[in-house]
Amino acid sequence: MIVPASPVSRLHVVHLCANLREGGAEALVRALAPRLVDEGLDVTLVSVYGSRLSETERARLGVPVVEIGRTKRGDFGYWPRLVQTLRALKPDIVHAHLHTGKYAGRLAALAARVPAIVFTEHGDEAGGAIRATINRVLHPRTARFVVFTEGQRRAFSASEGVAPDRISVIPNGIDPASDIADRAEIRRELGLPHDAFALWLPARLATQKNQRLAIAALAESHSTRLHLVLAGDGPDAALLRSTARELGVAPRVHAFGYRDDVRRIGGAMDAYVLASLWERMPLALGEAMLDGLPAISTPWEGVADFIADGETGYLARDFTPGALAAAFDRALNDDALRARIRSNARRYAAARFDLRRTARAHADLYHELAAR
Repeated sequence: MIVPASPVSRLHVVHLCANLREGGAEALVRALAPRLVDEGLDVTLVSVYGSRLSETERARLGVPVVEIGRTKRGDFGYWPRLVQTLRALKPDIVHAHLHTGKYAGRLAALAARVPAIVFTEHGDEAGGAIRATINRVLHPRTARFVVFTEGQRRAFSASEGVAPDRISVIPNGIDPASDIADRAEIRRELGLPHDAFALWLPARLATQKNQRLAIAALAESHSTRLHLVLAGDGPDAALLRSTARELGVAPRVHAFGYRDDVRRIGGAMDAYVLASLWERMPLALGEAMLDGLPAISTPWEGVADFIADGETGYLARDFTPGALAAAFDRALNDDALRARIRSNARRYAAARFDLRRTARAHADLYHELAAR
């Protein structure tokens, strides 16, 4: 059902995604929406595909959710519905996210004559002549771009040809955990040995997240106390299962598919693993740090903005299984260092991943654009 436009006294912002469940970008939109309402905005979430949210999850959001109903990539019949929906909603601003938002979302907002368009660059994606041509049309018509760090602003400006003053830096924000984890109960539920040192890796099962390296590092480690706990769906699921079998660590790799209680499960883990090839500002890392879970990471570009080795986390020296295994063993074997890292990371995350500050910065941006 399409919700009527809000009164002119309040800005109406539409956040547009492919769906509202899949990864960190979607988690940010879900967390941000009710906070923006607290900032005095009217917010509608538009999901080009199905939202993938349960009725309980939709109700918990407290904002309208509109599903356009695209069924697959080859389904182009959604396009007129998307444009019609945006025209009916009459938002002051459309804030688009990820690939679908970058292209279909911005084009639809232009066709619907939305006064201002904002796009958040959540991560790099493959280019190509066609996309470059589309961006030459869309970039000048996008009022503002949002990135998470100064380094990302410099890189985005250089690669996309966008002036730095049209790019706002707004760090991701995270809600404080609401669930108090019962460690023993959750471990029994998951089938983890009580003495296991559990490495927690919640992420989409895809090449970028590099779970295969984490499994290989598990096999390289000198300790059989290490267990790797995976949560998430994705195209690499079968590959990861076969990798664990081939390396002889299948009994110590636990894969639970998509879970909507990752913060609760994380409270029963011993360390968080980020094996990614690249990241921008991963929400799961912020959640782990905020919840007192020491982070072990590969040295992806920009990780030094978040993790100082031996201070706020553990960094592998390179992307080899041996290097990541050495970081695993450091986390396992030095209780005093792990306690210090946990304390330092909590303080860092409380200052860096503040959802209230993130919401306020977005609201200020929207009011600035509306005033123009």
